[in-house]
Amino acid sequence: SKLKIYHPRIGTAFSAVVSKHKYYRVTNYDSNAIQAREGIRTFLRSTEVQLIIFDLHGTITNRTSIHPYHIKYRNKYIENKLGNPLSENHMGGTDETFALFPQLDKHEFYKFRDNDPLFDFGKIHLPNPLLAVKLKSLSKRFKTILYTDSYLRQIERTLISIGIHDTFDSIIGMENGHRKSTSQFTIYPELCSNLDIEMSNILIVGDRMDKDINPVLQVGGNGIQIESSAYILDAIELINKTFTNKT
Repeated sequence: SKLKIYHPRIGTAFSAVVSKHKYYRVTNYDSNAIQAREGIRTFLRSTEVQLIIFDLHGTITNRTSIHPYHIKYRNKYIENKLGNPLSENHMGGTDETFALFPQLDKHEFYKFRDNDPLFDFGKIHLPNPLLAVKLKSLSKRFKTILYTDSYLRQIERTLISIGIHDTFDSIIGMENGHRKSTSQFTIYPELCSNLDIEMSNILIVGDRMDKDINPVLQVGGNGIQIESSAYILDAIELINKTFTNKT
């Protein structure tokens, strides 16, 4: 199986890797870099790509944290921890909800949920056979990595529910110790060093500018931003039409 977590190297060699990449100041309004279409924005410096990095929630699939089934489960967990029922007002995202209860650790909740056999990821993430076919076809042309700020157990269960658990060459989750919002200083220079490629030959596909797209653009890579997972098949079609594999 291809399913595995990728552990980037860290240590003394790290600073030397970072220094070889030019840092670009990129904003969301860099009109020279943006091409827009419905639901998709592209930020391209090259059409030759060797590595494609995909975000998970909001990109390949919908966001778990705002699904009604997840909210009900999360609120029940909080109620059990506090010993009191929650008001009906706690219907927002998980980060916002746990911020109201500083005595609780949201990461402990994630670990509990991810390992709970009674929590059904299949109620949130439905099988998507067409997406599976398209991603596997893409992986024959490019190296593909899934990068998400989630724990590996959640990632595994989500991908299995969708039917794409054997699609990506590697997976980077929270166990690697870094966060996506600062990956221009950590993950991406390490990937370039480990794979012997340039940042101009990396493409990120994600739904958020701050955590997904900008860190890649800031070290010279390419980006495709989509409004939601409803546009992921359009993004894959765009990749097939736009990019060649630089060998």
